[in-house]
Amino acid sequence: MITERYWPDGSGGELATHLIIDILRKEKALETTVITGSRNPMRLPGVRYIYEPLLSVEGKPLLWLNVSRLIRRGEFRKILQESDIVYVPGFMFPIIPYAKNMGKRVIVHLHGYAPVSYTAVILAPYEDHKHKIAHDDIRLECMRDAKHCISAGLLWWLPMLTKKWVSQADKIICVSKRQANIITDLVPELAGKIKVMYNPLPSELMNANINKEIDDVPTFIYTGGDVYVKGFHIVASIIRRWRSRARFILTKISNREVANTLSRLSDESKKIEVYPKLSRAEFIKLYSKSWAFLFPSIFEEPLPYAVIEAALSKVIPITFQVGGISEIVKGTFTENFITDVYNIKQFIEKMYFISSLSSNDIITLGDKIRNDILKKFDVETIKNDLIKEFL
Repeated sequence: MITERYWPDGSGGELATHLIIDILRKEKALETTVITGSRNPMRLPGVRYIYEPLLSVEGKPLLWLNVSRLIRRGEFRKILQESDIVYVPGFMFPIIPYAKNMGKRVIVHLHGYAPVSYTAVILAPYEDHKHKIAHDDIRLECMRDAKHCISAGLLWWLPMLTKKWVSQADKIICVSKRQANIITDLVPELAGKIKVMYNPLPSELMNANINKEIDDVPTFIYTGGDVYVKGFHIVASIIRRWRSRARFILTKISNREVANTLSRLSDESKKIEVYPKLSRAEFIKLYSKSWAFLFPSIFEEPLPYAVIEAALSKVIPITFQVGGISEIVKGTFTENFITDVYNIKQFIEKMYFISSLSSNDIITLGDKIRNDILKKFDVETIKNDLIKEFL
């Protein structure tokens, strides 16, 4: 496996990769080497980890330029030559033609929309944005800062290269049917290589004894940071307009000025807690005292781990219907808390409904939501499908 980042660096995609490697390492027929730009990966027994500084750079263009340097290294070529399968779960797509020239089987795992989008993001609903993806990419990058704006303006065409590289893979894994449908609609020639497989459930939450520690104050948690596509602007707007008693917990807020502004919105009945990046244990602790999880994401999230983790933590997810959300909650009680994307009025109504419940009601619903998710995502099926693809 070759990846620029490995858990605990990164987010949902990196967590999924770590959980997948944990499944594969237990298969006697497989031996795994992980080459990564993460200096301190979460190491698994029996897996060989190699730190590669060339993969630790920021930005896809520089990362991809470094591939040509990496492939000239004798040690790296030796590892590649001795391997049967090259697994690409991140953005190391330029390695694919080198691996194929060596006669290797290549499996690409897409956790976003890299073959069709410069940012690997497609705004929701896809049907309204499918003809302006490049324009959306540039707009999103320009919202970040001038450097990213200039880069996107010059390099908006990079997905065409990505598509060319990915098309050479033997297998392309998508994490939801919605993601696969969007990609095949835009790149029909990839359809025959795509396999849909849901990500493994986080074992630490799946096997944990979840104890809720809630009080009688309705508590809402948001973990998307100050990121536009995660719906931060929507959450901030809701908090400003909220007039009932409640506690709001916001995490991954990296901009100090934004954090201070949010903190100043606190009053006697509306308490606001703002946190920067937290450890895994700290996140789980915050989930334990939360009533509901706010997920107003405005892009086609392939299969958001955040929603699954909230449900496993007995926190009621209130979400926009984007990406693979429907596949997570369809047929479960959580389906009652999905709204159309941008339907903020309905989103707030769901929040007020939860606020009207008692803490005992919340605990009962939390138990039901967790059990629904555990039943819906069959661990053995996911595990067997993964092993089958690699063997």
